[in-house]
Amino acid sequence: MPIDRLAKAMNDAFSDYVVPLQLTDAQFREITSRRGYSEAHSFLAMDGNQVAGFWFSSAPETAMEYRAYCLSAGVLPEFRRRGLLRHLFEAMLEKHRHDGGAGIHLEVISSNEVALRGYQSFGFQIIRNLNVYKLEQLKPIETAPTNIKIREIALHRLPDDVSRFFDTHPTRQNQRSAMHALPGTVRVFAAYYGNDLVGWQAVFEDGATPELAVHRDWRRKGIGSALLARALASHPEKLMFVNVDAGCVSINEFLIARDAVRLLVQHDMFLSV
Repeated sequence: MPIDRLAKAMNDAFSDYVVPLQLTDAQFREITSRRGYSEAHSFLAMDGNQVAGFWFSSAPETAMEYRAYCLSAGVLPEFRRRGLLRHLFEAMLEKHRHDGGAGIHLEVISSNEVALRGYQSFGFQIIRNLNVYKLEQLKPIETAPTNIKIREIALHRLPDDVSRFFDTHPTRQNQRSAMHALPGTVRVFAAYYGNDLVGWQAVFEDGATPELAVHRDWRRKGIGSALLARALASHPEKLMFVNVDAGCVSINEFLIARDAVRLLVQHDMFLSV
């Protein structure tokens, strides 16, 4: 089905949502590319020629231990209370099992109790909470050491082993695969001590930040603030930090201390298959 019809269906389904959506076709294409949309693993409920509901999913992915990710699921207001979402879920689940998938991840805004109860009735369980932050103006806390140099690098120069940089694991839309899905749309600002990479920030064109990392041995030295300042200089409207693990104290305290505003909380939910 053409992208414009899928984007319209998603906009219509979320027109009365906690956070109403109004995506352009280009934005829909970018979001689905970032999050691994698979036509073969996604399903539509049709009423004649009209889309009544949808379940957009990725395929089971090796990088996610053969789990899939639900990009979005919804039913247009005039077609609700007919069990359509359950039928879509069951169709997706059958395909997922056929392909040997191990489970499905999705996110739901914590205040959306109707959706939360619905997903729980399908068997999904909350595994962690995720914060969403917006940063428009940086409140500097420290000054970066003069021997730290910030420069822009290519995405492929980032290390594959990030165990010394991160204290948690990312959701699907913040994984490295999301950045590689749209070459040229991500800028990476890196902090170097001599030839050693000690931190970096990756930023999409819209200001969304999938990665902000500082080596554990180099924290509390102003490097994170220096990276934020460089990223804000290139994205002056705002930086967005979506799906920050609420249980990861270090990054949450860092963002709050620099006047990032928490916009909402999401539940990371998982269904084991």
